[in-house]
Amino acid sequence: MPVSSDLVAVQFPSPTQGWAVGHDGIVLHSDDNGETWKRQLDGRQVGQIMLEHYQRQAVPDDALLAEAQRMIDEGADKPFLDVWFSDDKTGYVVGAFNLIFRTEDGGQTWAPLMERTDNPGALNFYGMHAIGDDLFIVGEQGLVLKLDPVTQRFVNVPTPYSGSYFGITGKPGVVLVFGLRGNVYRSADQGANWDKVELSVSSSITASTVTEDGRIILVSQAGQVLVSSDDGVTFTQTPQQRLGPAAAVQATGSGSVVVAGAQGLRQLPYQ
Repeated sequence: MPVSSDLVAVQFPSPTQGWAVGHDGIVLHSDDNGETWKRQLDGRQVGQIMLEHYQRQAVPDDALLAEAQRMIDEGADKPFLDVWFSDDKTGYVVGAFNLIFRTEDGGQTWAPLMERTDNPGALNFYGMHAIGDDLFIVGEQGLVLKLDPVTQRFVNVPTPYSGSYFGITGKPGVVLVFGLRGNVYRSADQGANWDKVELSVSSSITASTVTEDGRIILVSQAGQVLVSSDDGVTFTQTPQQRLGPAAAVQATGSGSVVVAGAQGLRQLPYQ
């Protein structure tokens, strides 16, 4: 890899094209199945891109200009925490303190979208994911935002929980947000209403995946693997030995999942 910063999220919208993000404002791109990577963006560029972008606005926003200057002054210390691309051209990266950038040319250029989020407190964005036709962002203090396709603004979606959400998962017709202390909430109406999902664990839920046959799988900070076969209404903990803190999970298409964490990679059956 061309950097030494921690990398915390990766996505491949196609078999060959992938992006990874992490600390110090790092965005990396691969066009060869992840064999090699090139740096597209880092924290030293983020503030300058913001400053130049908001200076070009017809009516400059003093608060955003001040934030851009602060980014420049403080240096490359703000992390991107998640990445989501709809195809090999259009995508987003999100991170700490309301950081959100969009590209429409595969990462050759990036533009900030901080003025298009209902996030006046500049809360951290921890996760971003599309469920069906809806694109969501989740973050600290119960923050959930959904992209309004008409205004191209990320609007607030109220939920019953005020703790941090680390991610979002689901499939067309069902959305789940998950986070601290085993809190999971489910919506079957695109985020208009939410019901708490009762789990048998109290550890923070850190990652998720959806299998080819439609099962929703969650993993926890304690290494637990939980499986739902009823669209997230209920979950059952698999009887496998705990793996230590889990950071990511991915279905393989062969009745198993790969779990990544502090103890490396493990492939486990979920049936």
